Amino acid sequence: MADAVQLLLVGTSHRHAPIAVREQLASHAHGARLIESVIAEEAVIEAVGLSTCNRCELYMVGADADAMREAALRRLSGYARRSEQDLEPLLYVREGGDAAEHLFAVAGGLDSLVPGEAQILAQIRESYVHSLEMGSTGAVSNRLFHEAIEAGKRVRHETAIGRSNASVASVAAELVRERLGDLAGARVLIVGAGKVAELVAQNLASRGQVSIVVANRSAARAQALAERFDGRAAAFDRLSDAVAEADVVVSSTLSDGYLIGPGDVPAGRRVLVDLALPRDIDPEVAGVDGATLVNLDDLEEIVLRNIGLRQNEAEQAYAIVREQAGRFRSWLAALEVVPAITELRAQAEQIRRSELERMDGRWEHLTAADRERLDQLTRSMLNKLLHRPTVRLKELAEEGDAAQLAALSELFGLTPRP
Repeated sequence: MADAVQLLLVGTSHRHAPIAVREQLASHAHGARLIESVIAEEAVIEAVGLSTCNRCELYMVGADADAMREAALRRLSGYARRSEQDLEPLLYVREGGDAAEHLFAVAGGLDSLVPGEAQILAQIRESYVHSLEMGSTGAVSNRLFHEAIEAGKRVRHETAIGRSNASVASVAAELVRERLGDLAGARVLIVGAGKVAELVAQNLASRGQVSIVVANRSAARAQALAERFDGRAAAFDRLSDAVAEADVVVSSTLSDGYLIGPGDVPAGRRVLVDLALPRDIDPEVAGVDGATLVNLDDLEEIVLRNIGLRQNEAEQAYAIVREQAGRFRSWLAALEVVPAITELRAQAEQIRRSELERMDGRWEHLTAADRERLDQLTRSMLNKLLHRPTVRLKELAEEGDAAQLAALSELFGLTPRP
């Protein structure tokens, strides 16, 4: 639809694309290049990118939804190193209020690998602020992401969705316990010192008397995290030595390539958990005798088996999401008829002024004060006459009644908007 505000989402997630595709997108989407390339497209006026371990999504605003979809597909296929024909089936597309409802559900943790996990809300806020600082946002995307953050907060405060404290880190720790059995005395290597690494260490420590070693490019950060669990730091440039000594290896960094390969892992019983995207551990490690390698996609099976939303909580959460999305739909619909309302009022104002000017020389004994009163009188009459048509235009837009909207526009002689 030309000359109208269009909101479009194009993206993929753990539910639609394998980890090999997601890591190609994530390796670029962490930076500004993807947004810069999309906002450079003529069809895209506003753009915000959301990139996490489990999803890569583009929220775009422009006048032509089809042109925006084609631009996003073209850019994403280049980053994914796949043809548009191969990538398109792995993507989902949402328009208008449906795009908003999807984002609000994501913000509420309802579309996460671990339902209800809280980290996604911080990631949404971070992605939005990043795009805001780049100057790629605007009136629609600003409103959209403010509403999304509000929806996420409401889901957490008004339902029990997030009270289980379930997270990717807790699921990973539970998987390690299942595979090794008794964790007492287990030697655990944590590669990375970010929030996920901290949560994994905390969850493993709570499940048994483990010995924790932390390796990170920043020796100071590694030492600080290790001390929290009475552990020690390992030299990052001797990572293979630390891997060889560990029973459990959990890696979560933002490295561009593999940190651990099959040559770094001696034969023997050990569990390696790769929570990074792009991946830190070469998939070939799975072939090492005695090694168990688990990545983000493998965790979904554990999640589906052990973690689920209680039906009542899910219904309450989705009710909040639908309510927030309904308000956004109304706002967006009203925004789309602003040009028509502006044109209607401009036409009426032109007629009012023209008639006052035509009668200007015919008044007898009309003082300046009288002229001001006459101007106010005609302006008030105009506003009252246009109030109902203005309200009805907004209502028809919210209802999606294109036929009546077109009829009302034709009745007032407004410019047709395809």
